[in-house]
Amino acid sequence: MTTQTTPQRPPHLKTAPDDEAYWLAIRATMEPMYVNTQLVNTRRGAAPRLVRDRVRELVDLSLAYELDEYEPMRDLKESGSSLAIRQLLGDYFGADADEMALTRNAMEGIATVLNGVALKPGDEVLATRFCYDSNLAILRQRALREGIVLRFVELPFGIASDEAILAAFAAAITERTRLISFPHVVANTGLVMPVRQIAALARARGAFTLVDGAHSAGHIAFRLDELGCDAYATCLHKWMYGPRGTGFLHVRREKIADVWPLFASWSGKPADSIEKFEEVGTVFKALPASIPEAIAFNRGIGQAEKSARLRFLRDRWAGRLREHERIRLLTDIDADPGTGFGGFVIDGLEGEDFARTLREDFAINVRAFAMDEDPAMRGIHLSPGLPNTVEEVDRFVEATFAILARSHNSLMRAG
Repeated sequence: MTTQTTPQRPPHLKTAPDDEAYWLAIRATMEPMYVNTQLVNTRRGAAPRLVRDRVRELVDLSLAYELDEYEPMRDLKESGSSLAIRQLLGDYFGADADEMALTRNAMEGIATVLNGVALKPGDEVLATRFCYDSNLAILRQRALREGIVLRFVELPFGIASDEAILAAFAAAITERTRLISFPHVVANTGLVMPVRQIAALARARGAFTLVDGAHSAGHIAFRLDELGCDAYATCLHKWMYGPRGTGFLHVRREKIADVWPLFASWSGKPADSIEKFEEVGTVFKALPASIPEAIAFNRGIGQAEKSARLRFLRDRWAGRLREHERIRLLTDIDADPGTGFGGFVIDGLEGEDFARTLREDFAINVRAFAMDEDPAMRGIHLSPGLPNTVEEVDRFVEATFAILARSHNSLMRAG
């Protein structure tokens, strides 16, 4: 007879990551909508019901009100921002409100900095092959237009130590390096970059650091004032489960004046004002006006609890798969901090074939990937989110083993 045990809650968490009854209740508040079991959540998260209801409540108001003295959203600027919203974001992420600018997505903040840091011909920008292609497109445009030089930091693909990563950055920086751009979390493998150490190294060598935080905000616990990077840009619709079309740009107070805004300030904001980055024209105010509900949702769960749950779901599948002789993990599941992301490769089976079979035969969605900058960097990616359940993850593991057994039998017959 099997004895059922009550999940034990780690002492620093108010809710255990394996308290399935609790997390099923959270799923019920999010009401995810997918046909196949969705185990890839890097593009967007399911906004909880209270955020969706708030957006719906504000839609007609946002489309119909007149700009007069009775404007119902008078506390929001034309950009949708307000001091109260910037303060909420600053409190959650560990920064002052006067270092936080509201944006419409991570790309807007990234484009602001990559285009806004003053560079001259011959100046070097360091990036990684793990940066999004859209980020690199901006730098390549500047290289064509202005004669700057884009160089890559050569980093290991998959598992890498902080020491190895830092050594690679140190070796790549030259006396011409002016800007360094890299992701906080590598999307395909879940590698967490040692931001604080890289930022300290860059500062000592006179370079500006921009961190792409699209996959760290709301995913892992951190404070911006401890990371020490000069700028950090992210969205709120992925791991913060906020309304799509919202994000923020953080710039350290003493560096704000060094970055030109994407749009020239028409209200005369001084060069050292974070609000100069918010003058982007009219936005749909129902979206930023719903940010307080998203913050409340995340605070109600707790960032530490969210992070622990996401890691628990990853470890549940990755811990079993790494024991299989044909599977090589691209993710160090013992690393701290870790994410809910994971990647792996299968010996003798293409990632696209595996993902297609998983979807068509088992109604489970994962993603086969190849890095844009180096297609040899290939694998299979999973990123379960808060709406995912233990049952879904376990079903994925069993389906994977079934596919591997089929593949083994086919190889044996072919041999």
